[in-house]
Amino acid sequence: MKFIKSLLINTFILSTLIAVCQADSSRPDDHAPISIMGDHTHKAGEWMMSYRFMSMDMPENYLDSNNISAQQVLNDYMVSPLEMTMQMHMLGLMYAPSDDITLMAMINYLDNDMDHLTRMGANFTTATSGLGDSSISALVNIQKNASRNTHYQIGVSIPTGDIEERGNTPMGNVRLPYPMQLGSGTYDAILALTHKEFFTNGSWGIQAKQILRTGTNDLDYRLGNKLELNSWYAYNLSHQWSGNVGIQYINQNNIKGADIALNPMLVPTADPELRAGHFWDLSLGLNYNLHTGHRLALEATKTIHQKLDGPQLGRDWSLVLGWQYAF
Repeated sequence: MKFIKSLLINTFILSTLIAVCQADSSRPDDHAPISIMGDHTHKAGEWMMSYRFMSMDMPENYLDSNNISAQQVLNDYMVSPLEMTMQMHMLGLMYAPSDDITLMAMINYLDNDMDHLTRMGANFTTATSGLGDSSISALVNIQKNASRNTHYQIGVSIPTGDIEERGNTPMGNVRLPYPMQLGSGTYDAILALTHKEFFTNGSWGIQAKQILRTGTNDLDYRLGNKLELNSWYAYNLSHQWSGNVGIQYINQNNIKGADIALNPMLVPTADPELRAGHFWDLSLGLNYNLHTGHRLALEATKTIHQKLDGPQLGRDWSLVLGWQYAF
């Protein structure tokens, strides 16, 4: 119900943003699926604002590729996570000082909820919300014409998210485990390469992105490096509508170091060596180009395979709703 309510609210907000502005003759598949960031560049002097709402559900614990029950987790820990829901609001701004370079900035606001079960049979929930990490990047064209676009991204993630969030638990008001924190606490490098090709009625693209963690934060740990590979195909249903299908691979490494305020024997989410895994996702999306500078998009993603250092909560469904406005 929380997800449905948030989706309806955000759909209403996006619909009120649509207004008659300058003409836009670009094709509806000109941009990648809405979940993919830094997928395109702009012409000199062009700006773009964007808003995305993302919701992800993690409803079961996994050990390797097998889901396991909370009771199995409680054989080794005093507390087992049951389910986590993460919702993110993402604001973006792009500006092209030249035809070859586009600058991009992103800020995020997070809402996290996690349900737990103790070995004594008690249920409790922890929640955190606030500003996440921000980023600034430069997108540099390698090739750009009517049929092919290739560019690379170089950027930095800025640690604006809190890493000392606390919450009420049966053990008192304590520092919450790693998944409930809002940021990384470190300045991290963002490197990506994107290639797209356009045909008469459709297009396809591929993007490789690496987040490289640097140094350690004030609590003497750093999050693991993250690799994302995205590939998609889009088909133009009309002058305004396009649909897309995609496949995504994610490889997430374990945390280096540890927050000494967390007890890894108490709950698996407090163990820095139980944060790694890889995921395979399939996605389906719909895009609407109003040809007034505005675009609306919706994308649903299903995780079809995952192998986790567990026990660890695995992914299930996620959804992204987005609005983009170029001027």
